[in-house]
Amino acid sequence: MPHLATTRRTAALAAALGLALATAGCGTGSAGTEPRASGATAESAPEARAAASGGPAELPTFDPSSAVATYAEGFPEDLFPMPEGATLLASSASPAPAPENTKDSKAKPVPMTQVTLNLASRLSTKEVVAQAERILVGQGFKRIAAPESSGLTAQTAFRRVSRTKSGEIQESLVVGVLDDGKRRLASISGTVRTP
Repeated sequence: MPHLATTRRTAALAAALGLALATAGCGTGSAGTEPRASGATAESAPEARAAASGGPAELPTFDPSSAVATYAEGFPEDLFPMPEGATLLASSASPAPAPENTKDSKAKPVPMTQVTLNLASRLSTKEVVAQAERILVGQGFKRIAAPESSGLTAQTAFRRVSRTKSGEIQESLVVGVLDDGKRRLASISGTVRTP
């Protein structure tokens, strides 16, 4: 049973980390506070001392469009079905501003959704990226150059372009994978057409 408790604790921590890093609307309630210098440590932060000494500490608030261990309300599940061998840690879906149509200002904007999906897998990094690519290419996305990976083990990007009466719609997703030695943590995030 200790292994199960460790697995659950690890999954909960990964989900919290994924939500804290990947979802919009996260905050600590201290808007307007200057960011700490990069040399600050957890021990030197007043919040950390207060929490360590049993005093009050603010916990982060999460966007209500987030969900742990399930697809968030509004997440297009058919866009990225759960890959074999993966565990869903967290997801989010929230309305995104529709791109402006520069050709015809009378055209109705197409509703878009900002999505994030955080998964854990015991497959190799290469296999996780290949799974994601198969799923997204099957949905009509094409692989494009990815932005800098900023410390990730692997990162790739995908775009799907479609034409409607309102004009051209561009959907894009970035797949990032971090190998922590025991498993791969994957994040699929971007903007897609609202289902």
